[in-house]
Amino acid sequence: MHRVCRDLRRLNELLDTLDQVQTTMVPASPAQARFTVSSLFLHDCFRELTADHREQFFFVTGAEVNGVMVLDQKLEFAHQRRTAMGVEGQVASTHRLLIKLEQFGHRLLAHFHSHPGRGLASTGPSGTDEQFQRRLEQAGYPTVAAIFSRDGFVRFFRLEGEFELHVHGAGVEDLGQHTYRLTALDSLDRSNDSGSE
Repeated sequence: MHRVCRDLRRLNELLDTLDQVQTTMVPASPAQARFTVSSLFLHDCFRELTADHREQFFFVTGAEVNGVMVLDQKLEFAHQRRTAMGVEGQVASTHRLLIKLEQFGHRLLAHFHSHPGRGLASTGPSGTDEQFQRRLEQAGYPTVAAIFSRDGFVRFFRLEGEFELHVHGAGVEDLGQHTYRLTALDSLDRSNDSGSE
């Protein structure tokens, strides 16, 4: 219980940091949030998020073109801890990253992380995931969250308002309700192995 309380305290520190960062762009209304992401980027994120048995977590940004937010740049930061059951960003590192985004006129558009299980059911958001997303939305960030399973399922979610998500390219099966399955994972791994020989 002591560890859980400590972890929640650290998460709240991170969320307070997000509240302090002032964005210079007008936030998108949740009802108008429109995102696009490439299938190659999703496969790349999957490989990084599931590279070992511990959960992984990073932010995502990208260009905003005609009201569409393009998810195409991973933003990595130092972690306070990473275990098979949870991951926590280092507050100072995430704070610096958010300030850098503001300096370059970018916004935090998404956060991706992995869960330990397999199958679509394992991509359901935890209470901690929902709390983090809620704080971002209340602070005016247009972010969408994505949770990846160990076997290639992905769930995108927001808590307030509708959003659109378009996946550009092949290799991703749309399962409906912003859930997807990355296909041909074995063939992609084989092509990476053969390219390194």
